[in-house]
Amino acid sequence: MNSIRLRLLIALISLVAMVSIVAAGVTYRRVLSETSNLFDYQLRQMALSLRGQVTLAPRIEVPPEQGDVDFVVQIWDLFGARVYLSRPGLPLINQPILGYADLDLGGEGWRAYGLRTAQGFIQIAQPLRVRESLARAAALRVMIPLLLLLPIMIAAVIWIVGRGLGPLRQVAAEVQRRDARSLAPLSAENLPREIVPLVGELNRLLARLHSAFATQRAFIADAAHELRSPLTALRLQAQLLDRAPDEAARIDARSRLGAAIERATRLVEQLLTLARTDPVEAAGKFETVELAQVAAEAITDCHAMALNRSIELALDAEPGLKVHADREALRTLLRNLLDNAVRYTPPGGSVLARTRATAEHAILEISDTGPGIAAEHRQRVFDRFYRHTATTETGSGLGLSIVRAIAERHGAEVLLEDAPGGGLRVTVRIPRSS
Repeated sequence: MNSIRLRLLIALISLVAMVSIVAAGVTYRRVLSETSNLFDYQLRQMALSLRGQVTLAPRIEVPPEQGDVDFVVQIWDLFGARVYLSRPGLPLINQPILGYADLDLGGEGWRAYGLRTAQGFIQIAQPLRVRESLARAAALRVMIPLLLLLPIMIAAVIWIVGRGLGPLRQVAAEVQRRDARSLAPLSAENLPREIVPLVGELNRLLARLHSAFATQRAFIADAAHELRSPLTALRLQAQLLDRAPDEAARIDARSRLGAAIERATRLVEQLLTLARTDPVEAAGKFETVELAQVAAEAITDCHAMALNRSIELALDAEPGLKVHADREALRTLLRNLLDNAVRYTPPGGSVLARTRATAEHAILEISDTGPGIAAEHRQRVFDRFYRHTATTETGSGLGLSIVRAIAERHGAEVLLEDAPGGGLRVTVRIPRSS
């Protein structure tokens, strides 16, 4: 039973029915009790009305009964002789009883009230079945309106629940009318306070989707633009290889074609990596990892390129430093930083990877002896496909974009500074694992 409306209806209708039945039962018992007290009061009042007529008892006239006997009057004189009986032929009470009493006469229950006066005794008796019949009739007359109100209350509950859930149905209908291109915020006007948070969360989700789609469209447009150049270069190199007049030209064209393929391959790999590490799309598995071990793996990945360029690649790692991170994504971040450092460091230079800890952060530093980055360009280098015009290295301009995307996923901060010995120092501050 997953319907809120059905749950509310069952709960409220059950509550209304239970309360109505309990109220009817309590009312019925209450009316019976009050009616019994009223009949007792009536017996007493009848006895009091006759206390001055004991001497006139033979001449008292009691109206004839229609149907069941309503009450019986008996009067005794001071000597205990019965001087009056209103209903001859009924079971007799042989002696007066003072006050109220329940009697069993001839197998039938009676309620009697006896009063002593200066002239004798007066006793009024009434069959219990008559009292109970009249009491039940009075109680039922009170209960019937309550029972008749029950269907009206159930209908009111159904109407109130339907009207109360109306705004929720309105929001659901508005969402249902949307498609992938309709990401405008939902209106929160004239909505109950309980639904406003839901609409707010939906609007925030729509805003995130809009941002994700915009980022995706921009990424596709940029990727298409950037892929056009290496693909064109590949086509031209292939044509030059076909037109090579001799073996030396073919070897040179083949070498240029291989370099172009390598650049295109690297660009595609970085594009795929950036797509996977986009903070809007990525949902990697986070775990507790040792930063020194991940740094060592990244150093191994870049060792061959550093050796080929005669770059000294070193690691100064603090053991036991752990962070809560996506291991593969963190390795990609380190590999891109080391790759950039090795590429832009002149032959014979050095690149140092260092890890250390503060009270709240794990610090990763990559320092090189390259040309560095001017202060006015340090913010722009994180943009996708941005490359400083003064650089002589080939690349796609995606390395630091990937670094920033992974850092955002981990709540980390990336800082670009001048290295103490010249060159660039990249500092990544990652929150410590709890």
